[in-house]
Amino acid sequence: MKKYVFLMAVLFAGAASILLMRRKPAAAEDAKVISQVFPITISSEVPHDVSGAATPQNLCAFAWDEFFALNWKADYEQFGTRGTADKRWRYETDKNPYPSLFVWETYKHRTELRPATNVMNKFDSVPYYSYYNWTQPLRGTDTTVFNNLDENNEIGSCVVFGQSIISDRQYQVLYQAKVNRDEYNYIRTNFSTKEKLYQGNINNKDSIHADSAYFKGSTSTCESDTFSAIGKGAGRVICLPCGNNQRATEGAIEVKTAWRRLRPNEDSTRYVMRTVLTYETVNGALRAVNRRYALIGIHIIHKTVTFPNFVFATFEQVDVQNSLAGRGHITDMGYIRLDRDGNPTGPFVRNYPRYHPIPLIVQNSTTAAHNLILQRNPKSIWQYYRLVGVQAATTNDSTSFSYFLANYVIESDDTLAKFRGSSIDHPLDNKVNVIYGGKGYVMGGCQGCHGASQVRLGTDCSFLLDTVDKPVHHPDTGITSSRLQRYLHAFRHVREAQK
Repeated sequence: MKKYVFLMAVLFAGAASILLMRRKPAAAEDAKVISQVFPITISSEVPHDVSGAATPQNLCAFAWDEFFALNWKADYEQFGTRGTADKRWRYETDKNPYPSLFVWETYKHRTELRPATNVMNKFDSVPYYSYYNWTQPLRGTDTTVFNNLDENNEIGSCVVFGQSIISDRQYQVLYQAKVNRDEYNYIRTNFSTKEKLYQGNINNKDSIHADSAYFKGSTSTCESDTFSAIGKGAGRVICLPCGNNQRATEGAIEVKTAWRRLRPNEDSTRYVMRTVLTYETVNGALRAVNRRYALIGIHIIHKTVTFPNFVFATFEQVDVQNSLAGRGHITDMGYIRLDRDGNPTGPFVRNYPRYHPIPLIVQNSTTAAHNLILQRNPKSIWQYYRLVGVQAATTNDSTSFSYFLANYVIESDDTLAKFRGSSIDHPLDNKVNVIYGGKGYVMGGCQGCHGASQVRLGTDCSFLLDTVDKPVHHPDTGITSSRLQRYLHAFRHVREAQK
């Protein structure tokens, strides 16, 4: 009997796998099977949490639920509110491949969260990007666009290029990071200045060092109105709000995106295309310009009650690791490492490998999601974007699902793609890098890297809340960066470096 049940389970899994690998929209009977394997919901409502007993299939469904909700049409153009969906819009009634403005695009940019003015505006205010060393926009440049690509590297580790011609910098991959209303308002209420946030970092770090928790006796990192009584810096600790189904709260969400320009022979209909803000240095002067860029990667990280070290879901455009000459979509990506001084070093790594393959379950979830969205809109741009993986549970088990989670265009080199270390300085030393329930763990991939900022810098797993080069002095230009050096100093000497 047991053998029979096992055989039937294997046959069903195999049939479902074959079904989900189809490229055409699923028929009604197929959709029923898909919903059983991957219960994906296309809705304007961002899911608040996912069960601690969630299977890999459930986690994939949660990731796609977030993806479709955050890529809903924003209501900013109609009502001026940021981070909310236009409830009148539907994927099936919009005949375009994608709407004019997504919900996540209207989140607050990192320089709005950490402004050089040291004054945080209300969440719904018009985008305003401030730096200590402000730039001169070219005449006609719109500096209020929602996509401000002011980062040119992967945490100082390497710079990435959409084409393998490093001398042609116009194809360099650029990045930006944003936060939702819950995270922004929490920081604005409790740590509205760089001085308050710095002290919160220290309070967290002292508490973690003393008790493996954000405050003595705590086993949760969702108690946001908390104070530490440890050390000279006793006071409020940084403890971001968690998504909670019972309280109907969204919790802290951060979105990081990767972009690049397309070559003339590439098919722009396979990408989300936006007019963005970028920066260049001309005759020693930094200036802002508008250009058309293609979206190639999306990170969604979401703090929830069940997973307070964030659920990490990451997506990428399907052509980033392909060379399909003659079909109008040619990619030939590469990167060059940066040394500790932020200068390019070593050979140009062309067509670099994906160090950990996308799991079959994740691939099948992408096929399921594509089938569902194409039923609603056959032109949908999301048929050209895939899920790379989902990371939720904090664990020491390196064989667990998506343990080494990495995006091909956001964690490209082996330093980040193989991360399992205690800091950026020691990415592979297999030492504690994250805490959960009062215990230390060695995590890989995204959560391990963000956990290093939690344990070492006291930021509640967010690289946006440390005081390393924040408020931002100036946008990145060219192919150099000093971010890695700043992080190395910060991890070694937190108080001195952050001051």
